[in-house]
Amino acid sequence: MAQKTKPGVTKKQGEVTESGIVIQNLTIRPVARTKADIQDWRTKHQQAEMTNAVRVPLYDLYDDALLDAFLQRMVQKRVLGVTKHKLNYVDAQGIEIDGTNALIDSLQFRYLRECIQLQKAWGIAVIELMNVDGKLKVFDVPKKHILPKEGTIVQEQYGSGGIPYRDAPYNKTVIEIGRYNDLGYLLQATAYAIYKRGNIADWANYAQIFGMPFREARYDGFNEVVRLQLEKALEKAASAAWAVLPKDAEFTLHEAKGGANSNELYNTLRQAMNEEMMVLILGATESTTSSKSSGYAQSETHRQTVDELAQDDKVKEVSTLNEIVLPILINLGLLPQAGKFANEDPVDLDTAKIKIGIAQQVKLMGLPLDADDIYEISGLKKPDDFDAQVAKMEADKQAEQQPPSPKGGQAKPPLKKSKSSPSGAGGKKLGAWDEFRLMMADFFGPAHQS
Repeated sequence: MAQKTKPGVTKKQGEVTESGIVIQNLTIRPVARTKADIQDWRTKHQQAEMTNAVRVPLYDLYDDALLDAFLQRMVQKRVLGVTKHKLNYVDAQGIEIDGTNALIDSLQFRYLRECIQLQKAWGIAVIELMNVDGKLKVFDVPKKHILPKEGTIVQEQYGSGGIPYRDAPYNKTVIEIGRYNDLGYLLQATAYAIYKRGNIADWANYAQIFGMPFREARYDGFNEVVRLQLEKALEKAASAAWAVLPKDAEFTLHEAKGGANSNELYNTLRQAMNEEMMVLILGATESTTSSKSSGYAQSETHRQTVDELAQDDKVKEVSTLNEIVLPILINLGLLPQAGKFANEDPVDLDTAKIKIGIAQQVKLMGLPLDADDIYEISGLKKPDDFDAQVAKMEADKQAEQQPPSPKGGQAKPPLKKSKSSPSGAGGKKLGAWDEFRLMMADFFGPAHQS
């Protein structure tokens, strides 16, 4: 039995050994959270694109922007569009290899899939795969410690030199995903989050000023004692805004009303920034929220766009797993050779119903069909005794077509099938899946004579 490779990138002091790789400790610093405006974003963006690029300030800005609940949810939804689908490890014939589901269904493998998808958000991902007591262990190297242009992992986030992860022996356990000059879609999303954050702060200020009653107190312009007493009283009374003015002073508080200056302006800008994030990350709006003016056709178009993006992400994930990840998993002894990852695609009921309907029309025309194709379209499992069931169906069909026996009386004609929409007990309409199964049963059932 081949000796298992021990961890590569770890968090302790060490050196290269015969049984595996143990390298220096990474000093992980907390996120620098400072108040940022759009100029800060532009400056940090430029720093990340310089000849001697520094990504640390930009990545800190990404982390802070992800405190925006809407942005965080959009990123999670993009990731979930891939990780919610089951993967299989199959042989050259597409048959699932026994004993591989334990790895694929493990939490660490799911974490690995999430790290692969998050590369699109951050632009780069360097991940170490380890075999710890026969189980997969994943270490996602902090982005601030990666110098993708040089291909090194640094001990300090602002350091230089370090671990050349693309070279042996590190490349036997460490994988890299993404291009060295990619800054991820969080670059644009962070700008929208900054605008949105400033807008909401202004909106909150607006609500504080105009959402609470303004208190005004007047005093004789020469009586300082009364003025001080009024100020103390108003400070203790409540948190609403107030002013203490001489009696002969004029004070007017103007509220922005109508048009672009109204309270609705803040909400409109907030919605616009959310929509920009949705288009950027998911490819379309109305996948999480919907507009008042949208109809079915518009929302269906948006759904199809989101599905296309998710499908492309799934294809890229399988390619990444097979070309980059799989050789290391095999080398670690976690998966057998001569296999590959493949998506277990769920059946699209709408598409399957259309295809089965076409097949029914072909059947009525008397043309032959391949039952294996029908089962593949439907996603249903072909029975092990399929041939025996078909033979019994044919026998029942022949029996129904026999003339009535002279002694047995006239045979009862078979009941005609209702052409109305299928329904369940009590006349309740069936669900999409039950209706689809009924259609399949009708397709494979014997052709009765009226």
